[in-house]
Amino acid sequence: MVRVYGIFKHSLELELGINTLKENGFTGDKLTVIVLNRSQQTKQKILDSMYKANGMSLLDGMAMLGGVGMLLGVIYGSQVYIGPIALGLIGFFIGGTLGLIIDRAFNKSNRKSNKSSSGEVIIVVHCINEDEADIAEIIMKEHLATALGRRPIS
Repeated sequence: MVRVYGIFKHSLELELGINTLKENGFTGDKLTVIVLNRSQQTKQKILDSMYKANGMSLLDGMAMLGGVGMLLGVIYGSQVYIGPIALGLIGFFIGGTLGLIIDRAFNKSNRKSNKSSSGEVIIVVHCINEDEADIAEIIMKEHLATALGRRPIS
């Protein structure tokens, strides 16, 4: 006896894969579906490190608009009484603040859509012989399994 394990994301392909497995004789005790729910929502971090990045850092927009504000402050600072260095620093802080506000507004809309994402689904198929295990594995591959595994049972 062999067990074939497949991990799927929630999708239409998962439902089609379960129906295909049932059509090929994997019904009742031969097919086990385990739904995994997310235990915790990932929180956005303001500053990413080199090793832990979630792709939603607030540092990027702050740095870009801060640099643009600083550049404009230095360019036009020679025409103002306080000078290019002071106006460059003021432009840096104003641009950084504006970048923070824009990043927060943009990422807030992205966070709302990510909250609906749920966990994954594990499908366990109990097979009598290797031929059935091969068929189950092929069906799972065709229906976009993210991971597959096989374990003989004695």
